[in-house]
Amino acid sequence: MKLRKKNILIIKHGAFGDLIQSDGIFRTIKYSYSNANLILLTSSSYKDLMLLSPYVDKVIVDDRFKFWNLRKIFQLINEIKILRFSHVFDLQNSQRTFLYKILLTSPIWVTTKRKDHPISGLQGLVDMLIDNGIQFNKILEPNIAWMANDISVLLKKKNIIGGYIVLIPGSSKKHKEKRWPYYKELAEKLLKEDFNVVSILGPDELDLENNIPGDKFSNLDLMDVAGIIKKSIFVIGNDSGPSHIASCLRKPGIALFGPTTSATKSELSRKPFQILESENLKDLKVSKVWRSIKKII
Repeated sequence: MKLRKKNILIIKHGAFGDLIQSDGIFRTIKYSYSNANLILLTSSSYKDLMLLSPYVDKVIVDDRFKFWNLRKIFQLINEIKILRFSHVFDLQNSQRTFLYKILLTSPIWVTTKRKDHPISGLQGLVDMLIDNGIQFNKILEPNIAWMANDISVLLKKKNIIGGYIVLIPGSSKKHKEKRWPYYKELAEKLLKEDFNVVSILGPDELDLENNIPGDKFSNLDLMDVAGIIKKSIFVIGNDSGPSHIASCLRKPGIALFGPTTSATKSELSRKPFQILESENLKDLKVSKVWRSIKKII
């Protein structure tokens, strides 16, 4: 008689950078439980993306409705209960997932203490796996090549031939203070040095479209962004989602950090992708960034 596969739940709502940096954690769990279905509980905005992951068999959406929306909460709980999970890997460790733990008592729960981790959230996830019997040398690095679309047609439309450097001048609209202010000057410098320059602009930085020289792509989906980055020869960005993509794709590049974020806790530094820090982004001049680019490229 054929045995039914176990179902394992992984809880990871976001944010985007945290989600894709957890790719190695997903892979490790998948390989450790090779005969199980891995089902991810995440936000609806990441559903289509995570269904592309070769390590995720199904996605359950949790848009984190308020606790007093009992109908939605119990719909979600019932959807989870039907799948009869053997294990739950709670990579979020929030008040919300604590509620799920109270309501779902049957599965074995594996939870991270990442908020208390002195190094980083990602290192907290690594320690969680080690504490639950997985050897350190068996824990895998993120590799999100599966995320990158073939963007040959996009490049052809712009007549972009050969290698190019990607600039990522934006950040979320809630954190405009993370934006380095000299991308225009850097693009001019790179063009003068005979590099092709491609800027990726999100919906919150379309005002930069006529300001930065070189080619531009606007409002791409995440898979096309990954494709553009994967084909590049170098990436310069802020503390933002696309910089996480470059880091997890192991591209040569630099993320420019001001004082608002801990570069260590971000886990963005992943050779050959590096971090250049400054106490004030306005004081980080193009000449210093250019010197760092030359050292890597």
